[in-house]
Formats: sequence, structure tokens, C-alpha cells
Amino acid sequence: MKPWLLNVLACPMCKHYPLDAYFFKWETPEEDMRIIVEQSGTPSTLLLDRYRHTVGQILDETITLEPIQRIRDLTENSFSQVLLEEAVDALGKLIRVKEKGTSEREVLARFGGEVDTLYRYLNLVEVEEGLLVCGRCSRWYPIGSSVAAVPEMLPDNLREREKDLDFLRKWEGKVPREILERGRPFNLRSQS
Repeated sequence: MKPWLLNVLACPMCKHYPLDAYFFKWETPEEDMRIIVEQSGTPSTLLLDRYRHTVGQILDETITLEPIQRIRDLTENSFSQVLLEEAVDALGKLIRVKEKGTSEREVLARFGGEVDTLYRYLNLVEVEEGLLVCGRCSRWYPIGSSVAAVPEMLPDNLREREKDLDFLRKWEGKVPREILERGRPFNLRSQS
């Protein structure tokens, strides 16, 4: 799952938005992550159309700060943690500029480095395994439980109890205690 997706995902049961995200494992290899971080903030003419698209998404509020601030990188990958911090800072600056009525062209001219950093984090890295959590109804949705990098946003009646409990056990050291004990539709406390 690319972090960008957090801008459009909502809980399928109660429709709450945004979801909390816990990233456990990257599909992006560590060496690739290192290169992405090293190049972050240095705009490339090859990515200009993608930067324009990213700025357009900020201006039309498809990309907002809150979903990105709700990411908890628990991967122990120092490169991805640095990139997340830089992306949050960059998006904060870009949103403040947007509020002042700056055009897409002006944003790219003045904040090309920030746009590049944000673009790289949202679109060039991929989460292999993680967890999405609804802060309203305490439902949780695995990322990569069945297919690597795919968030499984199924309603309760289509979930597989044993598969979901196996996922919680696998990542028990990283899953928030609240989800382990009271998460819906399944949790480790009520597994018996």
C-alpha cells in the first residue's frame, strides 16, 4: 500500500475518516528507501507532471495533513522514519501556502523541494504489512495479511476470524494494546 491511499480510505463500517495507520514492514527494500531519502527534496524534471498532480491534489484537498500525521512507522527503518518526518513537515508548509491562495505554478517554483519530498513519500514507497484502525468504532483492518501490500477493508461479516487472529498474534508486539484487547471484529482477549 502506498501511503497516499490514506487520503481516501475510510472505515467501511462507520465511514469514519481518517484512519490511523501502523506500518510494520516495508515492501520497498531498505537500499531503495535509502536512495529515496538521499534524493528527497531535490526536484527532478522527470517528475514534473507528477509534482503538478501532487500540488493539484493539495489545492483541491485530496491530500490533507491529518491522514499523514496519523501514520506510525513501526518498521525500525531509520530511512523511512526520516522520510515520514520530512513529508509531514513539507505538507504542513504546502498547506499553509495553499491557504494564502498561491497558484500551482507558484507552489512549484517556491516549494519544489517540499513537493518532491512529499511526492516521494506518498508514492514511491510501499507498505508490505501493517494495520489500519478506525478511531471511532475500534475496527481494524490488516495490510498485507492475504496479499502483500493490499489493505483488506472488509465488513465484519466477510472477515475470517482465525486468519485475523493469526495476523494479530504475528504482530502482537506492534499492534496497539487497545486493538489487541478490544479491537473489532476480533481481538486476542476474546479469542477463546
